Amino acid sequence: MKITHFAPFAPNACGLYEAARDMVIADRRSGHEACLIDVGITSKVNNKFEHAPGVIGVPDSRGGTEIITANPEEVYNADIIIVHTGTPDNWIVQTQAPIIWILHGRPLACFRTEQFGSGNSYSLISQIAQWPRVKAMVTFWPFHVQYWNAIIPADKLVCFPAPPIDETRFCEDGNNHDFKELGGYWNIAIAESWREDIDIYEVSHGIIELAKSQSGVKYHIYAMNTPLPQCWDWLIKELRRLNVLGELWARRPNIEEIYRSADILLSPQRIVTRTIGEALSCGLPVVAAQGCEYAPYTMRPDEPETVADALKSAIRDLTNVPEAVHDKVKETAKAFSLTEYSNQMNTLYKKLLDKNT
Repeated sequence: MKITHFAPFAPNACGLYEAARDMVIADRRSGHEACLIDVGITSKVNNKFEHAPGVIGVPDSRGGTEIITANPEEVYNADIIIVHTGTPDNWIVQTQAPIIWILHGRPLACFRTEQFGSGNSYSLISQIAQWPRVKAMVTFWPFHVQYWNAIIPADKLVCFPAPPIDETRFCEDGNNHDFKELGGYWNIAIAESWREDIDIYEVSHGIIELAKSQSGVKYHIYAMNTPLPQCWDWLIKELRRLNVLGELWARRPNIEEIYRSADILLSPQRIVTRTIGEALSCGLPVVAAQGCEYAPYTMRPDEPETVADALKSAIRDLTNVPEAVHDKVKETAKAFSLTEYSNQMNTLYKKLLDKNT
């Protein structure tokens, strides 16, 4: 079966791309002929949106698997089209292959960006859901189903239990990161992207609360927005005063090396984001928002005391029963395997192709 994926090509710079990349790899491991077509990247510069066109023939060889961006004409012979983001109509109108749309975004994030004038993804998804050629729209988060039901026909909305993570790249074996003088006895990493519906402001105060009773902790922040808004200067100043601030990065390559070297990942998310799934796959315990069924420890992001308490529980367990923590994390990470994803997606492929014949 020939499958074409449309996504922005953005190694180390876009979680949507990283997810699409892993889905291409999963298709290939299932014996399909799968490729990725770059739709280009849209970014906001000086309050204006600018689009950089897609590229052809550029490789991504991370994790020992090479993805090379394909010519858009590859779609003409596709049996299945998988769309991860907005795609030029003229690239897909010359084929009648069924389309699967991947719902990478959170419903509230899609709604908020449009509400605040930063995009139109919510309306786009609403419109795309009505297209006859769009046969399925896939989410990986059961929490989102009730929200998507408001704009997506029930017979098109498909929910898989967990997102796929390439376990050959995100694993316990491999290079580690050296925090050097910025490290502490306990290194807590946070690497979630900042969005309109959620960011790391609230959980950062959990670190401030933790500093009152736990020594030796360093807080390492990745995926920070740049340029950094001035309001963050004040909070960073306080973290520095408490001597709990470690590394500060924007997007960072080889993030798996951070996961292998940190002691805990802290996330304000309730769902299994790329960051949470990648960290667990690398053997890193996670503290996430209440309701995250895959996180070993949970808290309320808007209550600093509960954030600090959850981090202290993780530190206590890593001190007293590290093997038990490791075993739980390792078992949890099995849910993200590409094999599990392929089993579910192959069933969907067959269903759509049987209907299309």
